[in-house]
Amino acid sequence: MKTYTIPRYILVFFAFVLVSFGDPYTIKRISDKDFRYEFYTTDKKVKPKTAKTYYWFKGGLIHEAQGGIAGDLLDDKFTKMYHSNQLAEQGQFKEGLRVGLWKTWHSNGVLATTLSYCKGLRSGKYFRYDENGNLVENGKFCSDLKTGKWTNVESKEITTYKKGVIVKKKETFTKSEKYRIKQENIKLENSKDNQKELEATSDAAKLAALKSKTKEEKTLAKEKAKKDAEAEAAAKKAQKAAKKEAKKQTRNEPKKDSKVETFFKNLFKKKDKAPKNG
Repeated sequence: MKTYTIPRYILVFFAFVLVSFGDPYTIKRISDKDFRYEFYTTDKKVKPKTAKTYYWFKGGLIHEAQGGIAGDLLDDKFTKMYHSNQLAEQGQFKEGLRVGLWKTWHSNGVLATTLSYCKGLRSGKYFRYDENGNLVENGKFCSDLKTGKWTNVESKEITTYKKGVIVKKKETFTKSEKYRIKQENIKLENSKDNQKELEATSDAAKLAALKSKTKEEKTLAKEKAKKDAEAEAAAKKAQKAAKKEAKKQTRNEPKKDSKVETFFKNLFKKKDKAPKNG
């Protein structure tokens, strides 16, 4: 019967894996396509705070989450390296939070950034360098927010922050610029005054026109009422005169005989017309 001997390096590898993943206080080593990592963890339970980012280890990977934990917290020294064994990042954790001074390096070994943390929040001076070691940017953090003056050497821009918000830079002017601005403001004020005066004049003209129109309308209304009254009076006068004339004509006409008178007249006429005897 054949017997198989397991190579010693395989046994060492499995022992390393069992020790690394079994004991939270033993240094752990993992890698991905870009970097290799060396770190420690703790199984201590903490209550995460919403405003802070926690780093934890689970399933062979390092994870980070704001205000949440789902594995063993990173604790104590932390090192990230390029596969060339050159340092990429180095710092320290305490119960899942970054603390103290943290540094990063370019792949050529030149320092890239330096930044301090206090209980997981960026705090203190920050410096960033290019691959040649030239300072590119520097500023300061307070409670994870940019504060004070931040300088970008490449663009030569200086930006001022207050609690993470950019403070607008106060403009400075020369004497000639101040004089020009003053004159422009005077012109603007004069223009505004002229506009107000024009508007007031225009409004006064409109008001005068409206008053004149109203007065004219009232005058026309009075004249019309007067004419209507005169016409009505003339009509009444003509009607009265017509009645008077009619009465006058009635008086001049001969009186008509009454029926009795007419009867006797007709009777006498008949007698006169009757033939006389003998």
